[in-house]
Amino acid sequence: MSIVIDANMKMFADRLHISSSRMVEDYGLCTVDEIIEAEAEKGNTHAIIESREYEHSPEKLIKMFRLGDVENKFVLLRYMNDRTRLKVLPMLEKEDLVMGLNFFTQEKLLALLLETDTEELVRVILEAFPLEAIVAMFSEEELAGFFANEDLDKNEVVEQLQALPPEVMQKFIEGITGKPSEESDGKSLINSISNLPEDKFHKFMAGIDPEVQRQLTFQLTKTNPENLVLFGNEPYIRMLSTMMKPDMIKPMIMLEKESLVDMISLLPDDFISIVAAQVDTLDFAKFLQKGSNIRYIEQALMI
Repeated sequence: MSIVIDANMKMFADRLHISSSRMVEDYGLCTVDEIIEAEAEKGNTHAIIESREYEHSPEKLIKMFRLGDVENKFVLLRYMNDRTRLKVLPMLEKEDLVMGLNFFTQEKLLALLLETDTEELVRVILEAFPLEAIVAMFSEEELAGFFANEDLDKNEVVEQLQALPPEVMQKFIEGITGKPSEESDGKSLINSISNLPEDKFHKFMAGIDPEVQRQLTFQLTKTNPENLVLFGNEPYIRMLSTMMKPDMIKPMIMLEKESLVDMISLLPDDFISIVAAQVDTLDFAKFLQKGSNIRYIEQALMI
């Protein structure tokens, strides 16, 4: 003769997908709460949904759904709509966002960097190359454009002219006068140049010997790195294109976090989910508990 459980408990067992025999054998004297807790611990998704304890405790949420496992985070992220998934990206560390850039082709990355704020790109290029190497890679046309730019402070240029190494000063004087440097007074020559009107000064400096320009550029950017911004983005994109992709990605840690998030958000959904799954587990659990985000867990459980 079999043991019969009452109708209410039978309905409860059906809701948790527990057979009548197991209900009696395993939970004969247990309360409803005890049964739910025990089944939830065993991974019974119906019991987990019935429990709802995870809605109020991020620690229980982590334990029940094993959110410490990156694969489980990835599964949940895939169930999210685009708008919700993208909200996870700002929660990541910059290092994790930079790693996500590996999903782009090198050509796509360079195209994205071309549109990046020049100040950020300068920080990237200074992380990628020593200043001397950067200046050596500027073309003669780029150097001429730099000195023609009226945003370049005239007083800074004059100051660095006066600080030129002797051998470069010699080349500078001879290039302007066409005579041996011993026959000209460099100080008087620089004073004459400094008295030129702003527009004529920049035009004059744009036409001097490229080797002198390169030395001056090194001095001007060493004393004031902000001057590198005046070159614009294109020279730096060209420099980065000479690097292997992994080496090119490393210095992108110097980009602003917001810029990295914007870039990662352009990846296909599955790649975004892979990157977002690197989020801190506790932060992710708290995020899931906000508003209606908990529904993504239930959607995943019911599949």
